[in-house]
Amino acid sequence: PSWPLGVRLYQALRSDPGSVNTLFSPLLLASSLEALSEGSAGKTAEQIELLRPPSGTKEAVGGLLSVALESFVKANGTSFQIHASSCVFTKQAPAVGQAFAKEIQSRFRLQHRTLGKGDAKADLRQLCEWAEAALGGKEGAPLEAEIKAKAGAIFLTNALHFKLWQRELSEESADRRTFLGKKYTKVTMMHRARYRFHEDVDNMVQVLEAPLWGGRASLVLLLPFHVENLARLDKLLTPELLSKWLERTAVTGVALSLPKANISSSLSLQ
Repeated sequence: PSWPLGVRLYQALRSDPGSVNTLFSPLLLASSLEALSEGSAGKTAEQIELLRPPSGTKEAVGGLLSVALESFVKANGTSFQIHASSCVFTKQAPAVGQAFAKEIQSRFRLQHRTLGKGDAKADLRQLCEWAEAALGGKEGAPLEAEIKAKAGAIFLTNALHFKLWQRELSEESADRRTFLGKKYTKVTMMHRARYRFHEDVDNMVQVLEAPLWGGRASLVLLLPFHVENLARLDKLLTPELLSKWLERTAVTGVALSLPKANISSSLSLQ
């Protein structure tokens, strides 16, 4: 259920020509929205319903997201390390029922906090303190957007720090090679071989699927045939096409070199 939401949000964000490092978790976002939908009514409920996939009942979607979120957290420390947290902040809003707060915490790991009566700077400071604690002290992207919270406002927040291939890509396999970003530079590269691979000639994209967590999850890399900006590829993406690509990948002896990099992103959606 998180795939349609993730693709639609990604394309909406990427439609802004100034977007850089558009990074977010569809699973965290979809789970948080589902948690809120189960306690919402009126226009709020109608707006969240617009994000729901066409198929599946409300209960089925909530159950799928809850199980996926729980399994993702349990896989921490396998092929990746993760610090993740979600929270809904309310400012001078009606009290949230204790039973509901406990339910969304247990099923969807969604916390509830209240913002004080302070100004925008105080609200931003409170969100930053929460994010720092949620990431286990890891440095995150700074929250640069101004928080404009009037009485009754609700903020849905997700914080994520994701370190990939803790063991599979070791320091011993790293060396410096030429890499093309905005220009050619020498960067630290890390190497692996044997991936699942598919070549979509019609769309001029190579699909490389790198297994994680014993094959129960994957990192999917989409590689255009030629050096180009990502506008064409962004417009191609649909959940159906992603599913089609993954069904057609096959084990191959492709060797992969990736730059060792830190990517950070801070998104503010009104």
